[in-house]
Amino acid sequence: MLVARGIDEEARQLQKQGALDLWLSCQGQEAAQVGSALAVGPEPAVFPSYREHAVALLRGVAPDELLAQWAGRTFCGWDPLQRRFFPYTLVLAAQTLHAVGYSLGQRLQGRDDFVVVYVGDGATSEGDMSEAMNLAAVESAAVLFVCQNNGWAISKPSGEQMRTSVAERARGFGIESAALSGREPEAVFTACRRAAQHIRESKSPYLVELSVGRIHGHSTSDAQELYRERDDIARTRESDPVTAYADRLTTEGVVDAAWRESVDAEVRELRNQLMKGYV
Repeated sequence: MLVARGIDEEARQLQKQGALDLWLSCQGQEAAQVGSALAVGPEPAVFPSYREHAVALLRGVAPDELLAQWAGRTFCGWDPLQRRFFPYTLVLAAQTLHAVGYSLGQRLQGRDDFVVVYVGDGATSEGDMSEAMNLAAVESAAVLFVCQNNGWAISKPSGEQMRTSVAERARGFGIESAALSGREPEAVFTACRRAAQHIRESKSPYLVELSVGRIHGHSTSDAQELYRERDDIARTRESDPVTAYADRLTTEGVVDAAWRESVDAEVRELRNQLMKGYV
């Protein structure tokens, strides 16, 4: 979580300097990403949206590989099959159909595998998401849908997008689901591990809806202060899951100041390498 935060912050700075064309921050969503990715393990193929940077790092994608696509240097900076982590997609919810199709293809080839697909709350309003959930339910596709609901589809609040939760909508398609806070990595880990067990045993889809906070705008081209109350932004930053979890582990004696400093030093070195490579 700390490494993902540091890489994200450096990418934001590089975009301001013109080194990257665009960046979509994951700040505030690291606990949801790390908890879910660790829960399913390294085997399932992952189909991300465009801000699953912590998941990418856990799958072995190097920071410079991650930033390469946002600098326009490559279509994808890593080998998707080797990393089991497919390219980002900016077409909302398109990756949900890719994931379900991939899962069904795996089954046709006799491979015992399931697929994880990440989606934001705004993308669940797209027709592709409904098609993907319906197909997954009807065909019993081994797919874990992970919805990170940060409350905003760019400038549209969730309350103006939907009348029921994403988890409730999934059950309407015949998909088992769970909804919980995505700010606590251990709770996310437990819920997603349970979901993975359900998928492996029943060979049917599952959806986990994680409520998270969006610390920055939708992207570096979005000024959220124009439509979002400053008090709301401040509350989101105050409940930052990275800071909260690090402080909790320190208080409980799980980690100490020396460990924190070693991680900080690692992050500083990674950021320094990115700066040298892109400026």
